[in-house]
Amino acid sequence: MKVTEQSSAHQLEALPTVKVACQLVSVTPLGADVFSVRLRLPEGQNIAYRAGQYLLLERENGEFNAFSIASAPQSGGDLELHILARDNVAVDLLKYLEKEQMAHINMPFGDVHLAGADQRPLLLIAAGTGMAQVHSLVEYCRATEFSQPIHVYWGARIASDFYALENLAAWQTMPNLHFHQIVSEDSGWTGRAGLLYEAVCSDISHLTDYRVIVCGSPAMVYGTLDALVAAGMQPEQMLADAFAYAPRPQ
Repeated sequence: MKVTEQSSAHQLEALPTVKVACQLVSVTPLGADVFSVRLRLPEGQNIAYRAGQYLLLERENGEFNAFSIASAPQSGGDLELHILARDNVAVDLLKYLEKEQMAHINMPFGDVHLAGADQRPLLLIAAGTGMAQVHSLVEYCRATEFSQPIHVYWGARIASDFYALENLAAWQTMPNLHFHQIVSEDSGWTGRAGLLYEAVCSDISHLTDYRVIVCGSPAMVYGTLDALVAAGMQPEQMLADAFAYAPRPQ
């Protein structure tokens, strides 16, 4: 299946990318081996980015890793990342940041964002730390008083893989936001169980009404795409970073 992305987001001029050194503000555990990393841009240097975009963070060996920006542009000069530290690369990266108290980044990147005139309701689907990208999008909607319905589906393999979201309490006061947590394999979980796309298809009968953003691994993204298209969504309704960095063979 060829995915043709036609959202108004892709018709906007790309923002300039910038290389900059940031001060490390904090590394805070959020649970489930996920850490909130807060970086502060140099004083007086405002770097334009759009909610939903990502940055490249330099490791000690000079290579870069991509991380979604969990904060929204309205949050000022601080950037937040959600980093899952379950492998040596991520653990070493956090140690390096804490040792240096600085981070070298390139930003912004990515075409998955809400800029433009599109005012359709939002369907935001995230697996694991894909929630970082969704967090930025929801915070942008909260700051701009986006009034259309927002459906957030957050999936995990087991319930203990969910981590703390600082602004969740504020989200739950938004009358237009509907927040769902779905667990796929945990028999002790008393909430909704199954696959993310199964929950979405059960809840939403008219998928053609929505702008859909999916945040997760390529396998998760393409599995969700296929399921939602089978349920009536048009392929061009969906945006995901995986379409750019892991395109399907034509």
